[in-house]
Amino acid sequence: MKNLILSIFASMISLPFRLFRPLSYYWGRMWNGGRAAAQIRGLDPSVQFDGRVTVLGTGNVKIGEKARIGDLTEFTTNHDGVIRIGREVRLNRGATICAYSEVSIGDFSMVGEFVSIRDANHGIARGELVRSQPHDAKPIRIGSDVWVGRGACILPGVTIGDGAIIGANSIVTKDVPPNCIAAGIPAKVIRER
Repeated sequence: MKNLILSIFASMISLPFRLFRPLSYYWGRMWNGGRAAAQIRGLDPSVQFDGRVTVLGTGNVKIGEKARIGDLTEFTTNHDGVIRIGREVRLNRGATICAYSEVSIGDFSMVGEFVSIRDANHGIARGELVRSQPHDAKPIRIGSDVWVGRGACILPGVTIGDGAIIGANSIVTKDVPPNCIAAGIPAKVIRER
């Protein structure tokens, strides 16, 4: 009898949450989109945000139509740095993009969870603290229809050609030609699509 009463009570308490869950999904999207629009100027209303997005630095971020940005994505722009995200790009949860120069991602590309894309490194001259040295920045260009696998790291000065695929957890230190699959540490072309 006690279990029956607890079950009925639990059902009564959970009913409003189950009824309003579909609304909370859309409310969350609107809320997160509004927060992002306050941080990113000129944001197209077709851009979807699946959760909280952090924008640090100058906020010089351009996002194309119908892009979808995952929860906990972080955009950082410093000095004259700019981040350009193309149309219908999908950035998954936890992606981090940092630009001191420029990071561009072409249309229809996909970036997996927890990918790090950074166009700058600290200076490493001997005799000075690394943390005190200026950054050395080189643009990163990621083409259209590129798939960057989960946990990959894209380093300064890299160009990834249209249609390329980067394997999960790879560290990309050199250019990847169009329509090639690259994987490993450091990433090397393993075959063509």
